[in-house]
Amino acid sequence: MRLRTRLALAFAALAVLPLLLSAPLVARTLATAFDRELERRADASAALVAAELDARRTRIVQAVAAVARDPAAEELARSLEQGGTSLPAPDAARGLAAGRDLSVLGLVDRSGRVRSSAHLPARTGDVDPGLAAALGAPPETVVTAEVEVRAPEGPRSWPALLAAREVEESRGSFVVGGVLLDDTLARDLARLAGAEVEVRRGPEVLALAGSAAGRSATREIPLGGGTALLVRVGGAAYAEAERALAGALAAVVGAALLLAVAVGLLLARRITGPLEALTRASRAVAAGDLQTRVIARAPGEVGLLVSAFNRMTSELGRTTQALVEAERVAAWEEVARGLAHELKNPLTPLQMSLETLAAAESASDPRFRALFQESVPAMREEVERLKRTVDAFARFARLPRPLAAPLDLGTWAEQALQLYAASPGLTLEASLAKGVRVLADRDQLAQVLHNLLRNAEEAMQGGPAWVSVRVSGDAGRALLEVEDAGPGIPEEERGLVFELSHSRRPGGTGMGLAIARRIATEHRGTLEVEQGSRGGALFRLALPRAPEGPGEPGPP
Repeated sequence: MRLRTRLALAFAALAVLPLLLSAPLVARTLATAFDRELERRADASAALVAAELDARRTRIVQAVAAVARDPAAEELARSLEQGGTSLPAPDAARGLAAGRDLSVLGLVDRSGRVRSSAHLPARTGDVDPGLAAALGAPPETVVTAEVEVRAPEGPRSWPALLAAREVEESRGSFVVGGVLLDDTLARDLARLAGAEVEVRRGPEVLALAGSAAGRSATREIPLGGGTALLVRVGGAAYAEAERALAGALAAVVGAALLLAVAVGLLLARRITGPLEALTRASRAVAAGDLQTRVIARAPGEVGLLVSAFNRMTSELGRTTQALVEAERVAAWEEVARGLAHELKNPLTPLQMSLETLAAAESASDPRFRALFQESVPAMREEVERLKRTVDAFARFARLPRPLAAPLDLGTWAEQALQLYAASPGLTLEASLAKGVRVLADRDQLAQVLHNLLRNAEEAMQGGPAWVSVRVSGDAGRALLEVEDAGPGIPEEERGLVFELSHSRRPGGTGMGLAIARRIATEHRGTLEVEQGSRGGALFRLALPRAPEGPGEPGPP
C-alpha cells in the first residue's frame, strides 16, 4: 500500500474515530434519559389510574346509596320480604341498576342470599359469597370480591368492586352493587392514562386494553383478593429516537469519512508528492542517470531532504565524472605500460639478431650468410608477434561506450548459448533464471560471454570439456556465472588474470579478460574469479538489476 493511501486512511480514521467512540456514550446517555422519562410516565399513569379507581369507588358508594334510598327499592324489598312482587325479580333489579353505571347489582338478605339480581338472575335464592363479603365491610367502603356472572361458557367467578347499603324502611334487605373488573373498565382506564392496563388474578390475565410498544415500565396497583391492576407505559418513542440517532450518526460518519478522505488525500499528496519524486529520482540515479533533479516544493524537513538530494546528485555527477576521467587516465597508463612491456620483449631478440648480423658483415665473416638465413625466420616471427600485440591493444583502445538497453539476462543467455550447443566434445549445462533484468549493451555482453567460454574450452584441452552457465539474481544484482572443469587458476594468480598482457596461454596477448573486465566496469558491474565446485575456474559477472518491466532480450 502506498504511503499516500496509508496517510489518507489515517486522516480518515482520526476524523471518524471520535464520532464512533462517542456514539456508545451518546446512546447510553439517551437511554438513561429515556428510562428516567419512562419511569416518570409510569408513575404518572399509575397515579391517574389510582385516582380514577378512587373516583370509581366513590361513585359506586354513591350509586348504591341512591339505590338504597330509592322508593322502588323500598317497595321491592317489602314485597320480597312479604313473598310477592308485581314484577319478576330480575326485571325489578335491572330497573334499579339502570342509569347508575353499576354492572353488578343484587338485593340480598343479611345472610347474603340473593332475593333479586340484575347481573345474574339465575342466582336468585342462593347465597353469593362475593355479595355476602360486601355485607361484612364497614359502611361506605368498597371491597374487591368475586361474584358470579354470566359468560358464553356458563356462570363464572369474576372480581368486582362492591359496596353494600341497607335498604331504607326495610327489615333486613341490603343493596350490594359495584363494577366488574373487566375489559370495559380496562379500556376506560387505558384511555385515561394513555397506557396499557391489565387486570390480573394471580398469574391469570382477565382483561387487557391499550398498548405499550418497545421498552416499557410497569406499575402494579393491588386491589385485594389476589387481584391487581398492572399499568404499563411503552417507550416506542425511544425506539424511534434510537433509529433516528443511528441514521443521523451513520450520515454524519459517512459525510465525515468522505470529507476526511478528501482532505487526507490532499494533505497526503502535499506530504508524499516530494517523497514520491525522490523515489523516482533515486531509481533514475541507480539506473545511471546522474543528471536527475527533483523539482518539488515541500516545506520543512521534506524540503531540506529534496535540497540535500539535489546537492548530492550534483556532487555525485561531478565525482563520477572525475572518477571516469581518472579511470580513463589510469587505463591508458596501464595500456601504455602493457604496450611498452609487450613491445620490449620482441625488440630485444630483434636487436641482438641485427647486431650479430652487423658484426658478421663488418668482419666479412664467412658465416654471415648462414647467420642471415637463420635469423630471418626468428625476426619475422617476432615482427608478427609485435603486429598481433599492437592489434590487440588497438582493439582494447577502440572499445566503444556501451549502449545500454533493457535485457532479460536469462532469455538473452539462452539465445547466446545456442551457438555452442552443437560444439563437439563440449558438455554444456545451463541454469538460466528468467525475469532477471539488466540495462546492458547486448553486443559487449556477448563479447564477455564469448571470452569466458573460449577460456573455459582452452583450459580443458586434453580432458573432458564441461562448462556450466548460470543466471540468477539476488538483492539488487544480476549474476552470470561460467564454470569449467579445468585445472583452475592458482590463488596467487587470480589477481593477475585481468591485467593487460598477462596470459597463461602460449602465444596469448592477455587482452581477452582485460577487455571483459573493462566491459563489466563500464556497466557498473564486477567480474571476479574463484575456484569452482569441480576444481576449475568460476568466473562471476555481477551487474546492477534494472527496474521491473517488459524486457527486450533480442539476439546477442
